[in-house]
Amino acid sequence: MLCEYLDGRRLGAVASAVFCVFVLGFSGCAVVPKPLEIDEKTDVIREDQETLFKGQVPITSPLKLEEAMARAVAYNLDHRTRMIEEAMAWGQFELAKFDMLPVLAAKAGYTSRNKEEASFSRGYWDRILSKSPTTSDEKSRLTADLGLSWNILDFGVSYYQAHQEADRYLISQGNRQKLVQRMLQQTRVAYMRAYAAQVLKPEVKRTLDECRTALDHLDILAKERVQAPLTTLQNRRALLELIGQLEAIEQSLVTAEVELKSLINVKPSQELILKAPACFDAPPVITADIEDLELTALQNSLDIEEQIYNARIERNESRKALLRLFPGLELGFSGHYDSNSYLVHKTWTEASSHVTWNLMRLFSGPKVREIAEIREDLAKVRRLALNMAVISRLHISWQRYQDSTNQMKRARELDDLEREIARHTEATVAADAGSRVEQIRSEASSLRAKLRRYEAQANTQDAFGSLLMSLGLDAVPVEFQTMNLEELTAAISRQLEKWDAGVLPGPILSPGAGMDRTSEFESK
Repeated sequence: MLCEYLDGRRLGAVASAVFCVFVLGFSGCAVVPKPLEIDEKTDVIREDQETLFKGQVPITSPLKLEEAMARAVAYNLDHRTRMIEEAMAWGQFELAKFDMLPVLAAKAGYTSRNKEEASFSRGYWDRILSKSPTTSDEKSRLTADLGLSWNILDFGVSYYQAHQEADRYLISQGNRQKLVQRMLQQTRVAYMRAYAAQVLKPEVKRTLDECRTALDHLDILAKERVQAPLTTLQNRRALLELIGQLEAIEQSLVTAEVELKSLINVKPSQELILKAPACFDAPPVITADIEDLELTALQNSLDIEEQIYNARIERNESRKALLRLFPGLELGFSGHYDSNSYLVHKTWTEASSHVTWNLMRLFSGPKVREIAEIREDLAKVRRLALNMAVISRLHISWQRYQDSTNQMKRARELDDLEREIARHTEATVAADAGSRVEQIRSEASSLRAKLRRYEAQANTQDAFGSLLMSLGLDAVPVEFQTMNLEELTAAISRQLEKWDAGVLPGPILSPGAGMDRTSEFESK
């Protein structure tokens, strides 16, 4: 009776467990989409706003170009994203190395049944059925296993996979460096335009006020009929056209400053005072040989580096495919425990070795080799196409820099001429409204010439930055993550001084010289 009672309790416990599983399963089907509440969304936004500018060094003095570049490197959110992606790629490489280790698996379990596993047996020769059942297992028992296994084929595949992840890390590192180069070029241009806006905004505002004052004066003259109606209307049209042009200029100047603040991660409402760059009026004079610059661009090209890494990844992928054609040898060693009282030995160890070979894969061997050759040819053609693209980009940026320098000289001459005309017009102005309109028109023309000059100077700096980017030059040191903002600004300033003086690095002619990012990776 007691055994039947205990068996009933065990059966009830199992039924209860099964019921709980079904309840949990059906509750999972009750999950429905839950839209964000406005309070929850507001809390996330408020938290993001507090984190957005957290830990940044405040701007307490006029901002220089090199400091703006350093702030872009340190605080730009896109750069932070790429740094995290680079760290993630490094983590993937570290995880891939663990796949080469043997598998150490531990397993423990408890088994219970309401009735013993008993069975009859029949004689093999005489086919006589035994009269009483037998059992070799207890109704409840504990088991534990600890096994070590190592598949040689999986080790080889994991070895090449780890090399692939290493190359992907190097690619992510190059992508971050390309972003830095592009970001520094954008910061250079935005800074130049924002500085021009800082200089021109007061003049634009003053000229706009003069136009509106003259427009009000024309309304008075029209009411008093001092001028001919046609003359008044013509002057009014000229002033309205000037006001529209000046307002468009004013809007473009505001946009330039907002773009700079976005790059260096500064609040749009914060006021910036920019310092005139040394190279703003005097662009660098470059005397380097264009053929040397071509070799420099090819050696520093991160795109070509990426293709070389991609070729290595494809090569290792082909090796993995060929390796899977071979048989797999698995070695194992394990220890076991079983609490079953019927066993003579409750603990024991096992050593094993197994060979598995998928013979059907042998038929795909020629196709695997063919695809491997196609991959290598494709990587080579892509690399050759990139070589031509790098050289073409260099020549285009070189020619653009030369043209923008010439346009800057013409804009400077035109600005000087317009200012001279404005001075003569101001000297000969009379008291009547017509002369006043001519003076305002002359001032506006002089202002537009000055704006074109600043635009030409900014375009020249844009072209110079594009030339540096086409050469693959990076003003940010490799160890920038260990520097504070002041040290990073000083390092960028030293590099910019060389480039602004027209001193560009030449090609690396000796084998093994220069910065090797692969050796940098291996040192980690």
